[in-house]
Amino acid sequence: MANHFDVYERVFKPVGKDKILIDRLVATKRDFVLRKTKYYTSLIYDGIETIYPSKDKDHSFPPNQMWLFNSVKRDALKFIENTPDFYIPNKLPTNSTNIEYDATYGSITGTDIESAYWTIAYKLGIISESTYEKANAKDFKMTKLASLAILGRVRAYHKYENGEKVKDPIIIQPDHDKLKDIYRIIRYTCYMHMGKLSQLLGKDFEAYRTDCIYYRDSVKNRNKVYEYLQNEGFAFKQLIYDEEVEK
Repeated sequence: MANHFDVYERVFKPVGKDKILIDRLVATKRDFVLRKTKYYTSLIYDGIETIYPSKDKDHSFPPNQMWLFNSVKRDALKFIENTPDFYIPNKLPTNSTNIEYDATYGSITGTDIESAYWTIAYKLGIISESTYEKANAKDFKMTKLASLAILGRVRAYHKYENGEKVKDPIIIQPDHDKLKDIYRIIRYTCYMHMGKLSQLLGKDFEAYRTDCIYYRDSVKNRNKVYEYLQNEGFAFKQLIYDEEVEK
């Protein structure tokens, strides 16, 4: 059986349904490899990889956005090559709550960073300006997050020989052992910013949840948060109960 991972062409706009093609390959006793996730199905045979996005709207990527995964990985590998001794910030909690917050007066508001991980990846030089700009539209939100989150992950493919599934999967290791640290850098940098904001707000800090910080609402506190985020190059939106004000 030929090695399907040597050289193959990627097809991001498949014709038909994945199940129809898989059933046909099994019935005709073909050799192929298959990977299924909640986001997509990847099918490789005869030197062609066909990617079928999930039909689930909550776990699907538009076919015309699938290029982003390769682009982000290529940029990340270049970053590792150019910055082999990159710094990983100290790990802070994903979520943090001020247990001493006095809720007996005032009201709570929140400020949410727009595309926090994507912006951080660009500011740190992990992704190029070209990649950043091409995928910076709001409809790329899920694809951007996923393209960063899968960096350094081990992938498992199921191999079929003569139409029959081979018991043991093919395990594909990351292209570089440092790729797994790239997503950590991005996440930990985000939490670092949340930690700094919580210190700026002091006793008026209520909580942060990943990339959104909650605090006692006042003009002074909003200005503190806005000034910090603007200086760091972040776009953000203000949460006012069920309302959102973009900045």
